Amino acid sequence: MVAESPSGPPISRYRLCRLSCAVLDGTLPKLENGLSDVQIREITGTDHVVLAFPLRYEVWKDEADLTATVRAQKLITDEHDEHARHWAAFDDGEMVASARMCIHRVQDETPDAATFKEIVLPSPIATINRLVVKKEWRRAGLATQFDLLRVEAAREGSAACVVGTAFDWRIASLQSRGFKLTQYQWTMPYMQSLIGRGMILFF
Repeated sequence: MVAESPSGPPISRYRLCRLSCAVLDGTLPKLENGLSDVQIREITGTDHVVLAFPLRYEVWKDEADLTATVRAQKLITDEHDEHARHWAAFDDGEMVASARMCIHRVQDETPDAATFKEIVLPSPIATINRLVVKKEWRRAGLATQFDLLRVEAAREGSAACVVGTAFDWRIASLQSRGFKLTQYQWTMPYMQSLIGRGMILFF
């Protein structure tokens, strides 16, 4: 299936994902606050990917103690953005949330390598990370949809497991989808606060 980009012609890697989680042709149910319909789309390989970098900063700048480098650049990005698959939520053309997933065969090369350095994970390893949602669009189910889409993409990519480093408010939601909480902890490299907990889903 080829979908229409909100700002241009069809893009082959830009898929509207169909899952039983109520993502129908990329459209979520109306937000509770009645603002508008929101569409989640895969944006891998499009110009939208770079728009996620300042969005991550915008979301985190008032909620965490970010590093001086990140605050100066006003961007949150790393080398994994180049090979990861990316998704974003749009409200009338505005990106209001985003997330990514990447698959690695070498554990030490994963974004979450520091979290799981004390155990050996089955390979290939999928990692879900960089999930951000603007405040006005929270509690509308966007994080849930991103989780389901990324886990499904990991399964399609023949991953043996999915890992992530979750903050306290995300743990229960991921556990409800089969992720196991570990004792491993890590602070994201772009911040100096908020300790995340390692979580694993085995296929």
